Amino acid sequence: MKQLLKTRGYKMTPQRELIISSFFECGKHVSVDDLYQRVRAKDGSIGYSTVWRNLKLICEVGLAEEVNIGDGITRYDRVTTTPHGHLFCHECKRFIEIEIDDIVEQLRHRAAGEVFTIEGFKIEVQGICSECGARQQAEMAGSVDSDGETS
Repeated sequence: MKQLLKTRGYKMTPQRELIISSFFECGKHVSVDDLYQRVRAKDGSIGYSTVWRNLKLICEVGLAEEVNIGDGITRYDRVTTTPHGHLFCHECKRFIEIEIDDIVEQLRHRAAGEVFTIEGFKIEVQGICSECGARQQAEMAGSVDSDGETS
């Protein structure tokens, strides 16, 4: 990591090292606010803008990418060598990573038929996770009384 930053003209400061290590410790899709809270718990002297700038730097050097699902919150995901997709629950805002190997093969085959060069994959499926779905069903069942009438 230090060498990668150095080749790009950046220094590895103690603050940057803490922010980067905290990002990779998260192991999930993280917003600037989430990462800022995590970093602040370890070093109260690091400001929000420092966290934001370093997240942008992590993206610039190719170790992370922005994930925007349309809910107004930009999240950051680590870049991996294995393509993966995301299931996004629009109720609880949780991301669930899914393997997409079989879909990727279908897309590669289709792209080859269209003489199209694939540069990357972003597969994001929106819906409701099982916990939120169960909660919604329980709430709906609770609003119907014993006579079958809604309350």
